[in-house]
Amino acid sequence: MGWEVLIPTVVVLSASGVLSPGPLTIVSISSGARYGKLAGVLVSTGHMLVEFPLVIAIAAGLTSVLQDKWAQTVIGGLGGAAVIGFGLVGIAQSLRGKDVGNPGMGAVRIKGGPLIAGLLFTGLNPFFITWWMTVGMALIADALALASVAGVFIMYASHIWMDFAWLTFLSVASDRALGLLGSKAIKYTELALSSVLLGMGVYLLFRVIQL
Repeated sequence: MGWEVLIPTVVVLSASGVLSPGPLTIVSISSGARYGKLAGVLVSTGHMLVEFPLVIAIAAGLTSVLQDKWAQTVIGGLGGAAVIGFGLVGIAQSLRGKDVGNPGMGAVRIKGGPLIAGLLFTGLNPFFITWWMTVGMALIADALALASVAGVFIMYASHIWMDFAWLTFLSVASDRALGLLGSKAIKYTELALSSVLLGMGVYLLFRVIQL
């Protein structure tokens, strides 16, 4: 397989993970409404800070720990608890009774909420790790065969731009749409999205119990 085949393959397969609705999708929409249109960039950056070291670890052959059942259980349990926690916090904020303003990107830089959410929802997401340990591992192996470590960087660059593009698009769309509708719409939207996050967290914990 050459680069003319591998790069389009990376893009197509990455879409299966990037475009799938999940915690990062929800937090990008919510952050866009609350913190500003570029909040998705910070969510993506937090995601990348976890994802890139994982890709390097897989390329280096450090996969045994992630394949361990106990490690998967711990990650899944912590991930479910984190998602539930964020969901409850979001619900509490939306029910305080005060309208939510949109303070813009300055608030994102100060509070760091979207960046932290990107870190946590990536590192504690068992489905994300499963994707890289299955589909992603095959892509890493092909990249290593083509150009060693440099090939891994090329492969990852072909993947990560999609995360930045999609999550930023979501936050920009959320910022513009909810900005036009007003602060009450932002508050109700955050309540709905936080409720979905709460449901996702319960589902993750249920999966851990099944394991």
